[in-house]
Amino acid sequence: MSGEGEGLDEQTPQPSGHAQRRAGARSLFGRAVLYPNVYAWYVFLASLDVMLTFLILSDLFSEIDVYAPPRGTELNPLANWITRIGGLPGIIAFKFALVILVVCICEIVGRRKHETGRRLAKWAVAISAIPVVVALVQMALDVYSWVLP
Repeated sequence: MSGEGEGLDEQTPQPSGHAQRRAGARSLFGRAVLYPNVYAWYVFLASLDVMLTFLILSDLFSEIDVYAPPRGTELNPLANWITRIGGLPGIIAFKFALVILVVCICEIVGRRKHETGRRLAKWAVAISAIPVVVALVQMALDVYSWVLP
């Protein structure tokens, strides 16, 4: 079987089951995810959202200005209820359950219509950036008010 111009045949070595499992570390139900870079940004922004929200809602800075009004409120009624009932662990579980749901939806849509799934995933990133930007602006305004009373 040394003829020139031959294509791949049955004798082409295939990765073993162990190598396939190792290669599929980024997988969803046995398949590689479609948009890993977009999902990385989505998880990053979701994590920032949780951290910044907790920082704004906490009384961490009450020692700096004890007469300051409350720093903020959670605008999402469901997230507000979960925060009051479950605290930080509750809001982390809620946020990342939503992340898993959105990623699964993007994967389902993307396996049927690749470009539509990619657009949906990118929109998820863009929408997740909004509360992060708002929180950073709110914190910057707080710092500005401390520096220039």
